[in-house]
Amino acid sequence: MFDTFLQKNSITKIAKAIPGTLVEKYDKKQFYLPEEVKSVFLEKLDNDESIEYAYAMFCTEASFNNLVEELIRKSTFLELRLEVSKKCFDNWPRFNFESLLAYSQQSEVLGVAGDLGVYGCDFIGGE
Repeated sequence: MFDTFLQKNSITKIAKAIPGTLVEKYDKKQFYLPEEVKSVFLEKLDNDESIEYAYAMFCTEASFNNLVEELIRKSTFLELRLEVSKKCFDNWPRFNFESLLAYSQQSEVLGVAGDLGVYGCDFIGGE
């Protein structure tokens, strides 16, 4: 539990920092290639701590599973996405890129309790 709290790049920091730049650099799409995600992640954040969350947020499950050698995974794709849903969407598990983009653009003052319509309907990723 404390490991997650002490991570240098928190889930919410990743969710706020990455979506806008992904759209700027690679156009808006439902899923991104791991190389695209890694490029933006390293550009926006100081290190690659917790990059597995970015892969789980923005890549397909198949792409995530192909990264086995790059990641020393302690969690599965589904476990990481459920953790993101808890941190960013009040346990709403059906987030997609649209909801992550909306989350990244929210004001810090407003918090996460936005319109449920932005959460989309993609259940835990897919292709």
